Amino acid sequence: MLNADALQKLKQLKSDIRSNKEFAEGRVRGSNGKFGFVVLDDGREAFLPPAEMERVFPGDRVRVSLTEEDKGKLSAELDELLESELKFLVGQYVQRGQGHFVQPSEVGLNRWIFLPPKARGKAQPGEFIACKISRHPFRDGKAQAKVETVIGKPDMPGIEHAYVVAQHQLPERFSPAAMKQAEEIKGRIEAITAERTDLSELGFVTIDAPTTLDMDDALAVSKRDSGWSLHIAIADPSCLIEEGSPLDKEAFKRAHSQYLPGETLPMLPNDLCENLFSLVQGELRPALVLHIDIESDGTIGDSRYEFAAIRSRHKLSYEQVANFIEGDDSAVPEDQKESLRNLSDLCTARTAYRASHSLTMEERPDYAIFLNEQRKIERIEKQERNVAQRMVEEAMLAANISVGRQLAAMQQGCFSVHLGFRDERMGEIRSLLKETLPEYADKDLHQLDNYLALVKHLENHSEPQMQDLLAVLKRMLRPGQLANKPGAHLGLGLEAYATVTSPIRKYNDLHNHRVLRAAAQSQQAKALSDEQVEALQDSLIRGRQANRALEQWLYAQYLQDKTGQVFEGKITQVNGAGLGVRLDENGIDGFVRLNGDKKNLPEFDGKYLKLTHNKVTYKLDQPVTVKVSAVDIDKRRIALELVATENA
Repeated sequence: MLNADALQKLKQLKSDIRSNKEFAEGRVRGSNGKFGFVVLDDGREAFLPPAEMERVFPGDRVRVSLTEEDKGKLSAELDELLESELKFLVGQYVQRGQGHFVQPSEVGLNRWIFLPPKARGKAQPGEFIACKISRHPFRDGKAQAKVETVIGKPDMPGIEHAYVVAQHQLPERFSPAAMKQAEEIKGRIEAITAERTDLSELGFVTIDAPTTLDMDDALAVSKRDSGWSLHIAIADPSCLIEEGSPLDKEAFKRAHSQYLPGETLPMLPNDLCENLFSLVQGELRPALVLHIDIESDGTIGDSRYEFAAIRSRHKLSYEQVANFIEGDDSAVPEDQKESLRNLSDLCTARTAYRASHSLTMEERPDYAIFLNEQRKIERIEKQERNVAQRMVEEAMLAANISVGRQLAAMQQGCFSVHLGFRDERMGEIRSLLKETLPEYADKDLHQLDNYLALVKHLENHSEPQMQDLLAVLKRMLRPGQLANKPGAHLGLGLEAYATVTSPIRKYNDLHNHRVLRAAAQSQQAKALSDEQVEALQDSLIRGRQANRALEQWLYAQYLQDKTGQVFEGKITQVNGAGLGVRLDENGIDGFVRLNGDKKNLPEFDGKYLKLTHNKVTYKLDQPVTVKVSAVDIDKRRIALELVATENA
């Protein structure tokens, strides 16, 4: 037994060793193997061996001691768990001998988690389950979970949808209080509408897909001496859904209507968004009506708004309107022909104006997914955008630009901002520009004017080098985001942008209606806090992730029996391992792995995102011909193989 003096010396030795170590904080990142990494706060990355990775979850914030290995690489040893965000997970119930576990689907979490006997509920092996973490593994590497919900069996029709909804915690049901409020609105909407000025004589019409029921905007366009008057009627749920009410809380939690393949999770109960607030043909509805002057050169002139009532005369489809504009005079009702011709001319002027003064989005096809009775993909139809869709898009952009300017002047509202290039990529971007366009290398590219000038310079030059540079730079952009203060939207080339045209589908639009309503009454609406904006943004991101996860699962199933089939595609990703390719026919993404043969590794140019293999160079946006070589449904991976390329 150690005496007091020996214990003191041992304690001092440990203290000395500890004082000589470098400690740092960071966040755990998983991998495809049993090991992991800690991304340190200073930007460095430290390797986390398998034994240490067993004690943490991806996303955990930890304090570690660092050891420098060969070639300056860092290795980490866990010292303290500071924070763990993983409280909930979904996966499949698996049994091995006497052991019962959940096999999680969390990215980077490549181990099973024990389910104690009392934590299994009525779940059965093989079923998909949702669990909460009941014991963190930091102390001894032994994590435990408790079954919260049984999602269903793998062969259940629609299991993919149910699983993804549970995984991303998307709200499916409205609270009883919200449903009660929705029922009460039925008895109030007629009285609200009757008190308002009826602007139906302007001749509004909705233009949507034939299956659309939540119609939140209607259009009418008249000619002026110097251009056009654009009238946009927008559904007005803000008149009866008060801030802080049960429906408002539910809408905020959802942030937007989530459109999954074959299923919609609405922001508001269906009877509200598809009936009482929807601009249904022939029904008098409350609306926010924007009146915007568009000059003949496409300039947005004066604008005003009012809260009124309108009755949409017709529900037209994009196809009907496109057929009319392209020469079929019988495709639309007589009373809409002049307005639609005006809208077409307005669209032409606005498109030309934006191409000259701001930025236009790249034209991309849409892909419609049709499911069978088992809720698997039956077919995918490629749908090119038609002239009617572009007409409606220009009208909505004009509305949001106009309102964005008003809200920016008021310093109120929820804005859509796009801050351009990622800060962490600016060094690479400046290096690229010094080699190709040195006159832009030292400019502040977060400023709208400088960013616009650079992108337009690249767009207006047909040389392959400039087009390649533009493709590379686009991959270094950050995503758009919401903000409670006005800011530039560099992606659209605008000083301010705030959406207002979809208040029954998007919470930020609903909020902006409230701001406009308060201003019309010489009042000021309550601003969204930074925390509220962040929560909305997180909900939007979670919805996009859920949609991608579901599509990728369904796509893998769809291509399972198509191995060996050949498709045309375009390169969307280039890295040291190979090429990401999107198939033209169906929009499905797959990966061509080119680093499998260690004796014939490709040469990767990380600066210009090019990959050379077998003397052929591949780059972004390059057309390629590929075949489906393998599909892993469990991992949702689609492997492609090059057949031929058009080497630009």
